[in-house]
Amino acid sequence: MVQKRVDHGAVMNERQQPPTGGLAATLLREGRKMLSFGVIGVGNGFVNYAVTVGVTVLVLTPLGLAANDPALGLAKALGWAVAVSNSYLLNTLFTFAHESGRRLSWPTYLRFVASGTVGLAIEVASFLFAVRYLPLSLAAIVPIGLAFVANFAMARLFVFSRPGGRH
Repeated sequence: MVQKRVDHGAVMNERQQPPTGGLAATLLREGRKMLSFGVIGVGNGFVNYAVTVGVTVLVLTPLGLAANDPALGLAKALGWAVAVSNSYLLNTLFTFAHESGRRLSWPTYLRFVASGTVGLAIEVASFLFAVRYLPLSLAAIVPIGLAFVANFAMARLFVFSRPGGRH
């Protein structure tokens, strides 16, 4: 445990230290994390697409299963699983490196997958709501934004939170 002196006062441990930099520094730090999380998310959208289409074209089509709904569902699920696993890896190593210590673990991975699943449910539910009131082109975009905010918040607060509630 690191001991520090603050204003020549009592010695305080790391968890007792006041936040550094104030609100502007916190917003900047979290904004950077959100941007990193978003860039990784966009990249994993491409990973999801590539795996889904690749499995469909290279595996299902030669097997005559390209029109088979369960097979297509499995291809899509595989694309999502590869993308969410890659997202966990990259967010652990980069976006939340400080919080995770750049250490991969099964409990954290399972929390990340669970939070991604909740984010997916939020996206689907908000799409089904939005499509009733907005044109399809907007109804498809709004849920992506809501899911992004929900996914980032869950990753930040529940998956990669530091002990003692400090971020």
